[in-house]
Amino acid sequence: MLPLTPAIAAELAEAVYEVMEPSETGIYNFPRTPELNAIFNFDLNNGPIRGSTGGFFGLYRRTSGFAVIGQGKAHYQGHHVVALRGTKTLNDKLTDANFGLSPSHGGPSVHAGFNTTFSSMKPLLEKQLNPQLRSDSAGLVHCVGHSLGGALASLAADWIKARYQRPVNLYTFGAPRVGLEGFATQSTGSSHKIYRCTHGADVVPKLPLWPFIHAPNQGALEYRLDSGQGMSLGAHSMGVTGNPGYRNTAKGSDWSGLQKQSSDFLNQPVRLSYDRRHQASFSGYWADRLNAALVTLLKDAGYYTLVVAQAGIGTSLTFYDMLARTLENVAKASVHFAEQTRGLLGHMLVFAGKTAITVGELSYRFIRWVFDQTLGALYRIAKETLNQL
Repeated sequence: MLPLTPAIAAELAEAVYEVMEPSETGIYNFPRTPELNAIFNFDLNNGPIRGSTGGFFGLYRRTSGFAVIGQGKAHYQGHHVVALRGTKTLNDKLTDANFGLSPSHGGPSVHAGFNTTFSSMKPLLEKQLNPQLRSDSAGLVHCVGHSLGGALASLAADWIKARYQRPVNLYTFGAPRVGLEGFATQSTGSSHKIYRCTHGADVVPKLPLWPFIHAPNQGALEYRLDSGQGMSLGAHSMGVTGNPGYRNTAKGSDWSGLQKQSSDFLNQPVRLSYDRRHQASFSGYWADRLNAALVTLLKDAGYYTLVVAQAGIGTSLTFYDMLARTLENVAKASVHFAEQTRGLLGHMLVFAGKTAITVGELSYRFIRWVFDQTLGALYRIAKETLNQL
């Protein structure tokens, strides 16, 4: 079925930010090119789809415009598009920082902050989609988003496929990981095609860390739109002055010209030697390798299935406590596993900039501290990145 072009998908992901609030005259601005106008109609007479972000237990929450729905015409006749915006305010960032878990529409565990925001907009989304999708059951539904909007688009795609039995394409730009393994598998089956676009130096697609994973969870094909290295604050933007942005790198009408096969580290064994720890660097490449090395160690020691099961019933705090205690037990099991654990922790410390720290006693307290340093390094740059949007 006919997908959106890279240029149109990126335009939608950027333009939907403008519907957060109306202008002083009460009009919602949704800028679009003649090319987009020629293939989709957008009716904002009743405003955009609104959703709530931020806070806990309803405190400090803010409701604002989050999504628009377009009806296809011309060669997209019968198609629909749902574009969802990303992080724009402090409340949105609180949603990004809420790393609890909650069940998705189909049951598997997902990021609680993303899920809460999507649930807040679902009644209005359903109200607008019902008359349109039930009258025409043939065409594709295209779900598009950048950053937080990409996470919401993933949840929307999964829900729309189940609710309306329609084929769905998913297009994300710089999206974080949304759920655990069960959701990644479910999303792979829910979407007709997934176009996951990243920049090499964008930290946001690396978060949250494992056990969160991207869909598809096997053969992890992504569209790497640039050759950036390391971690760059500007790599996450849709497009700002002096920065190429996703809008300027997702060009043309042919996805095959952008496609690059990334290494699917989570399905490849990675075992790290402590003596070679200084090869690590603070980069997306090493964020992936450390994830994979952790998974490999748990599988080698026979703890992987238990840890994954525990991940689905806890929070990020309790999960990393449990994981640190598990690695302490793994290290005690044999000299071989102790060295493998030491290699992982040594690389994590170099990644986090703690090059002078040596790995001594493999205790729960020390392992938990190493996790804190690694997570802290990633989340600090992620916070700085989001603050620039």
